[in-house]
Amino acid sequence: MSAKTPIAWLQLIYRKVRLLVSITGVTFAVMLMFIQLGFRDGLFEDTVTFHKKLDADLVLLHRDTTRFFDMKVFPRRYLYNISAIDGIASVNPLYFSLTDFKNPETFVKRQIAIAGFTPDKPVFNIPEVNQQMEVLKLANTVLFDRLSRLEFGSITANLEKHKEVITEISNRLIKVRGLFSLGGGVITVDGALVTSDLNFSDILNHPLEKVHMGVVKLQPGVSSQNFIKKISKQLPQDVKLISLEDFIKLEKDSLADSSPIGFIFNIGTVIGFIFGSIIVYQILYTQISDSLFIYATFKAIGYANSYLVKIVLQQAFLMSFIGYIPGCAFCIYLYSFVKEATRLPISMTITRSITVMLLTIIMCSIAGMLAMSKLRSADPAELFG
Repeated sequence: MSAKTPIAWLQLIYRKVRLLVSITGVTFAVMLMFIQLGFRDGLFEDTVTFHKKLDADLVLLHRDTTRFFDMKVFPRRYLYNISAIDGIASVNPLYFSLTDFKNPETFVKRQIAIAGFTPDKPVFNIPEVNQQMEVLKLANTVLFDRLSRLEFGSITANLEKHKEVITEISNRLIKVRGLFSLGGGVITVDGALVTSDLNFSDILNHPLEKVHMGVVKLQPGVSSQNFIKKISKQLPQDVKLISLEDFIKLEKDSLADSSPIGFIFNIGTVIGFIFGSIIVYQILYTQISDSLFIYATFKAIGYANSYLVKIVLQQAFLMSFIGYIPGCAFCIYLYSFVKEATRLPISMTITRSITVMLLTIIMCSIAGMLAMSKLRSADPAELFG
């Protein structure tokens, strides 16, 4: 009988209003889990926007540096020392700081990130930046991230009209003569600039001898981890050499330890899981109660409890699957909308979609197992009472 008649499905669609309510509850729980996990991962990814654009295999940092936006300086001569080691293709300096950018229209100052490097030795894997090296060599010249917040002014539009925009950085007159796209900065900074090392030094009065990062490229075929182990004892005690992947992980771990972001959004995910479990449990419990005489009849004609349990679990699985699809589809659109509105690097990933799918199945399965307690009261004797 079970092979020919989908009992679980027939029971679900028998009361269509109840089915709609249950699917809506599951969909809402799925959306809540997607939103919490998506925003959590998006905020963590936001902090490594600059990291991902570095054209590096390894990075040389001050030993106390754990975050990109709080890098400590160290002597530039360290870069020269390791550049002669076999296996290294190049070692280039990167300067980085936060400074004040004056909106040329409102004259309001707002904090912005600025990165400097030697134009002949690019450190970013950003084609728009690398194509404007000659522009960066001009005095008091910077490139502006077109994905910066609008509070900095209509830089992009004005630049397209007038070829350059004149404003101030750290009370120094500068010219914006080019654009690039980077984005990010939701919980770090609202915008970014790129300039040459000489301009960086002049504008911020920063000595070129003090660098924030050494961007290291290895020769083809050289293993990052093996190379680090090989030269770790040759490095000065006040610096460390780590892979770019490890620096990204270090940044995320540092944010997780210093802020409640992960905890808050994980709690939100748990709440969504519990909410969905309660909804599914109530629906299944009510459905079992209304169909108790049917289950009792099954028992009377010889069906074992395992068969009845299977029906309930099938219903739970169907509810999880049907509720997951619209929840996932809506969140794909929501992620795109949030990314466009806030620059938060959030998108649907295969890992997250599978994670939420498994959580949804587990959520509905737990609710189904809890609702099975009502099956015990399905007594065949009552049919003839």
